[in-house]
Amino acid sequence: FERIGFIQYPAAAAEADKMFEAALEAGANDVVSDEEFHEIETLPDDLAAVTDALEKQFGTPSASRLDWKPTVKTEINDVETAKKFLEFIDALEEDDDVQHVYHNAEIAADVMAQLEQE
Repeated sequence: FERIGFIQYPAAAAEADKMFEAALEAGANDVVSDEEFHEIETLPDDLAAVTDALEKQFGTPSASRLDWKPTVKTEINDVETAKKFLEFIDALEEDDDVQHVYHNAEIAADVMAQLEQE
C-alpha cells in the first residue's frame, strides 16, 4: 500500500471534464469520475493545497483525507472465496472501532455477477 491524499466530490458538483481540469491544475495526480462521484488523488503533502483550490471552485468536498491505495491487486476468481471475503469485510466495517477498511482484493466481474444473482 502507498499513502495518498484523497478528495471526493459528488458527481453533481461539476462535469467530469471540468473537475478533471481543475484538479490537475491544482496539483492532483489523478481524477476518476463516475455517475456518483469525482475521486481525486494527490500526493500526501499536496492534499491541503489541492483541497483548498478545489473548494474555491466547487465548495466543500464530501471527503478530504489521507488514505491508503494498494500497489498490488489480488484477484478473487471463485464465488465461495468472494462470499467469505465480502462477509469478512462487512464484519470489519460493522465494528464501531474500525474507521476504514483497506484491502487489495479485486473480485472478478463474472464472480460478482454470480453473487448479485444469489
